[in-house]
Amino acid sequence: MKKLTAMTMAAMMVLSLTACGGGAGESTTAAPTTAAETAKETAAAPGETKEAGETEAAETPSGDYSTSMEGPSYTLRCATNHSETFCTSTALKEFAKNVNERTGGRITIDIYYDAVLGEEKSCLEQLQYGGLDFLRGNISPLAEFHDGLNALQMPFIYKDTQHFWDAYGTIGMEMMKSEEMQQAGLYGLTFYDGGARDFYNSKREIHTPEDMKGLNIRVQESSLMMGMVEALGGNPQPMPYADVYSGLQTGVIDGAENSIAQYLEVSHYEVANYLTLDNHTRAADTLIMSNKTRETLGEADMKVIEECALESWELQKKLWEEAEGEALAKLKESGVVVTELTPEEQAKFEDACGSFVEGFEGGKYSDILAQIAALAK
Repeated sequence: MKKLTAMTMAAMMVLSLTACGGGAGESTTAAPTTAAETAKETAAAPGETKEAGETEAAETPSGDYSTSMEGPSYTLRCATNHSETFCTSTALKEFAKNVNERTGGRITIDIYYDAVLGEEKSCLEQLQYGGLDFLRGNISPLAEFHDGLNALQMPFIYKDTQHFWDAYGTIGMEMMKSEEMQQAGLYGLTFYDGGARDFYNSKREIHTPEDMKGLNIRVQESSLMMGMVEALGGNPQPMPYADVYSGLQTGVIDGAENSIAQYLEVSHYEVANYLTLDNHTRAADTLIMSNKTRETLGEADMKVIEECALESWELQKKLWEEAEGEALAKLKESGVVVTELTPEEQAKFEDACGSFVEGFEGGKYSDILAQIAALAK
């Protein structure tokens, strides 16, 4: 059944991309409540902005939900390190709202913002033993549980946005729902756009890898990200995300890398106002579920959860595109020095990472990289 579900969901994702662009057991955090209480709580909680409910997918759901209206009630918890107003949080609210409605108010998903339940690594550990039900997190830490996910994050391997989503919607989803992930206590529901990642620093403009030399650049705790910065001439400095602002402010680090939307959201531009639009990697965000919670819930409930997750993906992609455009405009208005690379400068970054990508960990990702390349149109 697990394999059939994974194959079905992957097929649904491919069709979608082609068209457009715990529970009652003691091992989960699910707390049974009455359906009436759940519906009352949710009615005034997530998705109170009209935009979040106006997607075509949410207005015209597929399937008969009569079997989802019966059964025990649950209150599940979802963690994210984003603020409540961030675009991806709006998609999470829509996910929670739709799940609640299509289960007749039986399932409430409470969302905890601003990393109040811990940083992503801690939340992943909570998912594994069932102390948390859902996590909106970055894909990078998940490579610890499925090594192949490293291949999807290699620098400069995507031709364009459609190529990126085609790879994640097929190769990526197969990994996220794999036996390896489930054995680790995790189950991938969907991806969210995390944007292309760019370098920013407090010292100078960066036009070529030569300009990276001597800069201490914060990266995620990932051998891939550390190796990429080294290949470009910088000094990688692994550091928890919550410590980056103070690290930049005090000079412990000179720069970091992230999407421009998050660069603005967490105000890193205030202490590192040189931004280079090099688009070195595109690593998606994810919506991950505790496999313990998944195994506790019934088949009808999981069908609703998976469907609502995919719908929230489509909404989030649209919201992200809008947020990125607004973020770049605000950053320029705030005095950030935005460096847009010429084709020649961009080529120097790509060339500097070429041998690194091919030889990373002995070239063990060559087969996956070939599959990704084959999806380019």
